[in-house]
Amino acid sequence: METENRSRGAVRGSSTAEKEKEIFALIKTDGDLVENYCVSHQRNIHIVRIPLSKIAELSTDSRVIRIESEPNNASLTNDSVRFVTKTNMIHNGEGGLSQAYDGTDILVGVVDISFDYNHPTFLSKKDNRLRIQRVWDMLDGIESQTYKHGSAFPIGTLLKPEEIITKDHSFDSNLQFHGTHTAGTAVGSGYDSPYSGMAPEADIYMVNSIFRSNEELVPEDMREEIYNSTLQLLGFSNIFHYADSIGKPCVISFSAGDYGEITGENTLYYEYLTSMLGPGRILVASVGNEGTRGHVMYKTADQKSVGGLMTKTKEDASFFLCISSDKPLTFKIIDKSKPEAEGSFTFTPEYETTTSDTIACLDSLIIETFCYEEEYNSDKIGYDLGLYEGKKEFNDSVYSITISGADTEARIHIQNGKIEGAELGGNTFYPGEMEGIIGVGASTWRDTFTNINGKESESFYGTGGKRAVFSGCGPALSGKIKPDVLAPGVNVISAHNRTYQESHPTSQDNLVAKSTYNGYDYYWVTNNGTSMSTPVVAGIVALWLQAKPDLTPEEVIDVLAHTARHYDPSLTYPNNEYGYGEIDAYKGLLYILNLTNIEGLSTQHITNAKVRPMANGNVSISIPYSNNPTQVRIYNTNGQCIMQTVIPSHTTNYTINSFGIKGIFAVQVGNYGSTLIRIIAGH
Repeated sequence: METENRSRGAVRGSSTAEKEKEIFALIKTDGDLVENYCVSHQRNIHIVRIPLSKIAELSTDSRVIRIESEPNNASLTNDSVRFVTKTNMIHNGEGGLSQAYDGTDILVGVVDISFDYNHPTFLSKKDNRLRIQRVWDMLDGIESQTYKHGSAFPIGTLLKPEEIITKDHSFDSNLQFHGTHTAGTAVGSGYDSPYSGMAPEADIYMVNSIFRSNEELVPEDMREEIYNSTLQLLGFSNIFHYADSIGKPCVISFSAGDYGEITGENTLYYEYLTSMLGPGRILVASVGNEGTRGHVMYKTADQKSVGGLMTKTKEDASFFLCISSDKPLTFKIIDKSKPEAEGSFTFTPEYETTTSDTIACLDSLIIETFCYEEEYNSDKIGYDLGLYEGKKEFNDSVYSITISGADTEARIHIQNGKIEGAELGGNTFYPGEMEGIIGVGASTWRDTFTNINGKESESFYGTGGKRAVFSGCGPALSGKIKPDVLAPGVNVISAHNRTYQESHPTSQDNLVAKSTYNGYDYYWVTNNGTSMSTPVVAGIVALWLQAKPDLTPEEVIDVLAHTARHYDPSLTYPNNEYGYGEIDAYKGLLYILNLTNIEGLSTQHITNAKVRPMANGNVSISIPYSNNPTQVRIYNTNGQCIMQTVIPSHTTNYTINSFGIKGIFAVQVGNYGSTLIRIIAGH
C-alpha cells in the first residue's frame, strides 16, 4: 500500500506544515469507512477529500486495500503556435462525412484550461443554440470558497447553460487559450469560417482543470492541498455521469499528461479510470510532445550487462531510469573524472512488494532508488532510479552506468536523457499510454501559413502525414505499443480565446482570421502539438459513436487497425512511432457500418465531385464536365444497392429522386469515389 506523495525532481521528504491539512486521495476499501469523505467512486475505489491525519489512521486499517495521493504534474501538450493546417479532409465543406455525421446526440467532454464559452464556434448551425451544456470551472470562486464535502464538485463552480452565457469565459482566460482551441477542433461549428471542428453539432461538457499553466491562480496556501491528479479523475467521472443522465454516448478529449510510473504508484488512478470506460464511454488522450526526450534500451537474458555513458537531453536537475525486469538487477554508476575506487557506487535493491529506498551520494550525484512489484506486469520487478544534481551541475561530470544480471531480461526507459546504445522511444505520457485509453500522436501536413496581417510563416516539421518529431513514441512503460493513432497536429487552425487576445493585443503573429458576433471580434489562431491532434481523434470518435452508440474503446482500436492510413508502407503496423497509422474518419465509418467489403463501393472519399442531400429528400450531385456518362450507385447500411442511375455525358449537375427513403447511405459516383450521406427528409 502506497501512502506517500512523490514529486519528481526532488528527494522525497515529509511536509513541514503545522496545521491540519486536507488532501484529495484515492482509497480502495470495502464498506463505509470513507463514506463521509467520498465525493465519487467506481466500485470500491473512492475519490475522497480527507484530513491528512485520517490518511495516517486509515493506512493501518486492515480493511483498506490501497491509498494513493499523487501530485498533479501533468502539463498541457502544445509546442508552438506558429503553424496552420486543415484539421481533416472530411470537414472541408464539400460534402461527405460532415453532412452524414455531425455529432448530433453525442456528448463530447473537454478537460483543459482557458475556455471562451461565447465563441460563436460553439453555437449550433441548425438552431443557433449554445451547445455547451455544462462547465465545471475548478478555479471559479476558489479564493473565497470553502470545500464542499461530499459534493462531486468540491471546488470551483458548476455552470449550466444560462449561467455559462453570463459568465462568458473561464477564470483563467487571460493566461491561456488552450482549451478554446482544443474544444474548437473537436466540436467547433466554424461559425462563418471554414474552420469547422470534427463533430460540429455535438453537445459539449467543459472541465476547466488545474495544471501547471494556470496553477498560479490557486492561492498559495491551498496549492499543496488541491493540486492533485485525483481531480482529473473527478472531471472525467462527472462528464460520464452527466452523459448517462441525459442518455447520450460520450467521448472525452484530454490534451495533457505526464510521465508515468513503472513501480505501482498510479495503480488506483489506472484502475479507477479504466473502470469508467466501456460501451459509449471513451477517453482520448495525448501521448505528449517529448518525442526527443526519452530513450529505451533492452537487455537480453544472454547479455551479461548493458550500459554506457549517460547524456542528458533536458536542462533540469534529474535523470531517470524506469526498468522492467524479470529478475533482480545490479546497478553500477561511475564518475569518469575520478578513480573508480572513489567515484563508483554499486547496489542491488532488494525486491519487495513495498517501497525499497536507497539514497546514496556520489559526490555531485544524489541517487534515489525504488523497487516494487511492477504496476503493469505482476510477474516482473519495476525499478525506478532517480539521479539528481548535488554539489555541482550534472553536466560538469561524465557518468556511466552498467546494468547487469545473469540470465535476466530487462527493458530500460531513460527519461531526460539517454545511455550509449539506447534508441529513441519510451517517451509517451499517461494516461494516453495506458491500455484502454486511445493514445494520440501528431502527424504533419502543411508547412506554411499566412497570418491575418499577411505575414507568411514556415514550419520545418514536414508534410504528407509524417510523424511530427515532437510527438511522443513508445513503447509505453507497460511495454505496450503506443501511440494508438496519429492525427494532424501541425498547422491546425481553431477558435481563439477572446479574453486572452484582449489581454495580449500585440500578439497577432498566429491569428489567421476574424469573425464578428454580437458586436465582438472573435479570432481563429494557429497551433500545433499533440494537444491539437487529440481533439481531432475525439471528434471523429464522436462521429463514430453517432453511427454506433455502444462503441467500446476496444472496438475503436479495431477500427483503427483496419482503416488507418500508413505513411510508410514498409513499416509493420502497429509500431511505436505511428501506432496503427493516421486516422481516416471516412474509412472508419465505412468499417463500422459494414460497408468496406461491398463490391463496387470505393473506400476512397470522393474527390472532384460533390454529393449533397436536399431539403426535399432528393440527392444533388455535381461532377466535372465529361464527354462520357457517369454511373451512380446508392447502397444502404446493409450493403444492398438500392438505387442506380447514370448521369448523362456533358451534364455537371444532376438530381436523383430518392422516392422518400430516409437514413444513412453510401453513394458511389463513377470513378470519383464514394461518400456517406444522411437523407432526413422525404416526400
